[in-house]
Amino acid sequence: MATYQTTYTNAPAKGLVGQIASEEKCNKISRTVENAEGIRFGAPVQRGATDHGVVPYSAGVFIGFAVLNPAVPPVAIGSTLVDGYPQYFTGAFMTMGPMKVQAGGAVADGGAVYYNPTTNRYVGAAGAGVVGPLPEVVFDTTGVDGDIVEISMGLRPIVDAV
Repeated sequence: MATYQTTYTNAPAKGLVGQIASEEKCNKISRTVENAEGIRFGAPVQRGATDHGVVPYSAGVFIGFAVLNPAVPPVAIGSTLVDGYPQYFTGAFMTMGPMKVQAGGAVADGGAVYYNPTTNRYVGAAGAGVVGPLPEVVFDTTGVDGDIVEISMGLRPIVDAV
Protein backbone atom coordinates (compact mmCIF):
# COMPACT_ATOMS: atom_id res chain seq x y z
CA MET A 1 0.00 0.00 0.00
CA ALA A 2 1.28 3.48 -0.86
CA THR A 3 2.47 5.78 1.92
CA TYR A 4 0.93 9.23 1.79
CA GLN A 5 3.21 11.18 4.10
CA THR A 6 6.37 10.02 5.80
CA THR A 7 8.02 13.31 6.85
CA TYR A 8 6.79 16.20 8.93
CA THR A 9 8.31 19.65 9.35
CA ASN A 10 8.98 21.38 12.66
CA ALA A 11 6.60 24.18 11.67
CA PRO A 12 3.54 22.95 9.77
CA ALA A 13 1.63 25.49 7.68
CA LYS A 14 -0.88 27.62 9.59
CA GLY A 15 -3.44 27.10 6.86
CA LEU A 16 -4.26 27.73 3.22
CA VAL A 17 -5.61 30.86 1.56
CA GLY A 18 -9.40 30.70 1.46
CA GLN A 19 -9.63 28.08 4.21
CA ILE A 20 -12.35 28.59 6.82
CA ALA A 21 -10.43 29.31 10.05
CA SER A 22 -13.16 27.96 12.34
CA GLU A 23 -16.88 27.35 12.31
CA GLU A 24 -17.53 29.50 15.41
CA LYS A 25 -20.18 31.32 13.43
CA CYS A 26 -19.96 30.94 9.70
CA ASN A 27 -22.31 31.41 6.77
CA LYS A 28 -21.64 30.40 3.18
CA ILE A 29 -23.72 30.85 0.05
CA SER A 30 -23.51 29.44 -3.49
CA ARG A 31 -23.00 31.84 -6.37
CA THR A 32 -21.92 31.56 -10.03
CA VAL A 33 -18.66 33.19 -11.16
CA GLU A 34 -19.37 35.62 -14.02
CA ASN A 35 -15.98 37.02 -15.02
CA ALA A 36 -13.72 35.29 -17.56
CA GLU A 37 -10.63 35.35 -15.29
CA GLY A 38 -12.43 33.54 -12.46
CA ILE A 39 -12.08 34.22 -8.74
CA ARG A 40 -9.15 33.11 -6.58
CA PHE A 41 -9.77 31.32 -3.30
CA GLY A 42 -9.80 33.84 -0.46
CA ALA A 43 -10.56 36.81 -2.72
CA PRO A 44 -13.36 39.26 -1.89
CA VAL A 45 -16.39 39.30 -4.22
CA GLN A 46 -19.27 41.57 -5.06
CA ARG A 47 -22.69 41.08 -6.55
CA GLY A 48 -22.53 40.36 -10.29
CA ALA A 49 -24.83 41.44 -13.12
CA THR A 50 -26.98 38.29 -13.21
CA ASP A 51 -29.08 36.51 -10.58
CA HIS A 52 -26.84 34.72 -8.07
CA GLY A 53 -23.70 35.92 -9.87
CA VAL A 54 -20.44 37.24 -8.40
CA VAL A 55 -17.34 39.01 -9.70
CA PRO A 56 -14.12 40.13 -7.96
CA TYR A 57 -14.71 43.03 -5.55
CA SER A 58 -13.86 46.52 -6.77
CA ALA A 59 -16.44 49.05 -5.59
CA GLY A 60 -19.82 47.33 -5.87
CA VAL A 61 -21.99 45.59 -3.27
CA PHE A 62 -19.55 43.55 -1.16
CA ILE A 63 -20.79 39.99 -0.51
CA GLY A 64 -17.91 38.05 1.03
CA PHE A 65 -14.94 35.79 0.24
CA ALA A 66 -14.30 32.80 -2.05
CA VAL A 67 -14.00 29.65 0.06
CA LEU A 68 -11.22 27.14 -0.64
CA ASN A 69 -12.68 24.02 -2.26
CA PRO A 70 -10.41 21.06 -3.08
CA ALA A 71 -13.06 19.66 -5.45
CA VAL A 72 -12.46 22.48 -7.97
CA PRO A 73 -10.29 21.38 -10.93
CA PRO A 74 -6.69 22.66 -10.57
CA VAL A 75 -6.92 24.52 -13.89
CA ALA A 76 -10.18 24.59 -15.82
CA ILE A 77 -10.14 24.00 -19.57
CA GLY A 78 -9.48 27.29 -21.35
CA SER A 79 -8.36 29.02 -18.14
CA THR A 80 -5.03 29.94 -16.56
CA LEU A 81 -6.46 30.41 -13.05
CA VAL A 82 -4.93 28.14 -10.42
CA ASP A 83 -6.45 27.86 -6.92
CA GLY A 84 -9.77 29.47 -7.70
CA TYR A 85 -13.22 29.15 -9.21
CA PRO A 86 -13.28 29.38 -13.03
CA GLN A 87 -15.94 31.30 -15.00
CA TYR A 88 -19.45 29.75 -14.79
CA PHE A 89 -18.47 27.58 -11.82
CA THR A 90 -20.83 27.63 -8.85
CA GLY A 91 -18.66 28.29 -5.81
CA ALA A 92 -19.01 28.75 -2.06
CA PHE A 93 -18.69 32.28 -0.76
CA MET A 94 -18.43 33.14 2.96
CA THR A 95 -20.70 36.00 4.05
CA MET A 96 -19.86 35.71 7.75
CA GLY A 97 -17.07 34.08 9.70
CA PRO A 98 -13.28 33.73 9.96
CA MET A 99 -10.99 32.87 7.03
CA LYS A 100 -7.27 32.32 6.39
CA VAL A 101 -5.65 34.75 3.92
CA GLN A 102 -2.15 35.91 3.02
CA ALA A 103 -0.79 39.20 4.36
CA GLY A 104 0.77 41.65 1.92
CA GLY A 105 2.53 43.68 4.62
CA ALA A 106 2.43 44.16 8.37
CA VAL A 107 -1.12 43.68 9.68
CA ALA A 108 -2.46 44.02 13.22
CA ASP A 109 -5.06 42.07 15.17
CA GLY A 110 -8.28 44.14 15.20
CA GLY A 111 -7.26 46.34 12.28
CA ALA A 112 -9.28 47.21 9.18
CA VAL A 113 -8.81 44.96 6.14
CA TYR A 114 -7.91 46.05 2.60
CA TYR A 115 -7.27 43.84 -0.46
CA ASN A 116 -4.63 44.23 -3.15
CA PRO A 117 -5.96 42.48 -6.30
CA THR A 118 -2.56 42.76 -8.03
CA THR A 119 -0.78 40.63 -5.39
CA ASN A 120 -3.87 38.76 -4.11
CA ARG A 121 -2.86 39.69 -0.56
CA TYR A 122 -4.48 41.55 2.31
CA VAL A 123 -3.06 44.72 3.84
CA GLY A 124 -3.89 47.02 6.73
CA ALA A 125 -4.03 50.36 4.88
CA ALA A 126 -5.17 52.04 1.68
CA GLY A 127 -2.79 52.36 -1.27
CA ALA A 128 -2.59 52.49 -5.05
CA GLY A 129 -4.82 49.80 -6.57
CA VAL A 130 -5.93 48.59 -3.12
CA VAL A 131 -9.66 48.14 -2.40
CA GLY A 132 -11.28 48.64 0.97
CA PRO A 133 -11.64 48.91 3.77
CA LEU A 134 -13.85 45.84 3.45
CA PRO A 135 -17.08 46.39 5.41
CA GLU A 136 -17.30 44.59 8.78
CA VAL A 137 -13.99 42.78 8.19
CA VAL A 138 -11.09 42.84 10.69
CA PHE A 139 -7.77 41.06 11.08
CA ASP A 140 -8.01 38.37 13.78
CA THR A 141 -4.25 37.79 13.93
CA THR A 142 -1.07 39.82 13.53
CA GLY A 143 1.43 39.08 10.77
CA VAL A 144 3.95 40.35 8.24
CA ASP A 145 4.26 40.15 4.47
CA GLY A 146 3.72 36.57 3.26
CA ASP A 147 2.24 35.24 6.53
CA ILE A 148 -1.00 33.29 6.60
CA VAL A 149 -3.28 35.38 8.86
CA GLU A 150 -6.94 35.28 9.84
CA ILE A 151 -9.62 37.78 8.97
CA SER A 152 -13.11 37.84 10.43
CA MET A 153 -16.26 39.09 8.71
CA GLY A 154 -19.28 40.25 10.69
CA LEU A 155 -18.11 38.90 14.04
CA ARG A 156 -15.91 41.54 15.72
CA PRO A 157 -15.61 45.33 15.83
CA ILE A 158 -12.66 47.12 14.25
CA VAL A 159 -10.22 48.35 16.91
CA ASP A 160 -9.57 52.08 16.55
CA ALA A 161 -5.92 52.99 16.01
CA VAL A 162 -4.53 55.06 18.88
